[in-house]
Amino acid sequence: MTQTPDADVVWFAPLWPGFISLVVVAAVLLLSGCVAIRPPKMKMARGPAPGEAAVARFLGRRPSAFSRLFTGTLVMAHQHTKVVGLWRFRSPWSFRLVVADINGRLLFEVRANWAGVHVLRLRPGFSKKLALAIGHDFSLATRLPSERETIRIGRHQTRIVMRDAWGHIIIWQFAGAAGHLRQMLVRREAGDILTVQYDRYGPAGWPDQMTFYRPAMDYALEIRFGLVGH
Repeated sequence: MTQTPDADVVWFAPLWPGFISLVVVAAVLLLSGCVAIRPPKMKMARGPAPGEAAVARFLGRRPSAFSRLFTGTLVMAHQHTKVVGLWRFRSPWSFRLVVADINGRLLFEVRANWAGVHVLRLRPGFSKKLALAIGHDFSLATRLPSERETIRIGRHQTRIVMRDAWGHIIIWQFAGAAGHLRQMLVRREAGDILTVQYDRYGPAGWPDQMTFYRPAMDYALEIRFGLVGH
């Protein structure tokens, strides 16, 4: 990643030749965004819920370190902003996330480490509280349960429910023969629920599309990943 002298403009350096094509076609790839900040119901497969073995295989393929470019739509107070971004991931507790508008102007950059999520850069006027919330929600979205948690098999989906060290109640919902994670619910205090939906799984075992809904923070974010590097 490189930065021009204007601190509010971010350019993403090529991960390999051909990166420029992503910028050229970004407007085509961008999604229309959410109509309202209200999570839809999870789409259920018609088949039976995945068994314990399928879920265990999925959990055994936890995401490794990656750098992923993405395009998407950020909804804040019902205002839609087309965004591009770069997510450099090492673990749920170690990553950097850069989000800019479609013209490359920085919105925010956050970093997660052992001490929590920190804002590194912020566009004037953009909510620091929202930038921290999105960073923390990205951290939650990549956490997976341990294999020792109890698996509850239903008719069309399999669930794992646990309470973490911060008191969050986390519900992972798996569906399909491959046991893919399709939705995560994180319940904080009353009225603050994060919903993350996962779609378009690729051969690497991690989704190519993620959608975040957090009505209490009045935001939704839908992203699609493009080029992938390590």
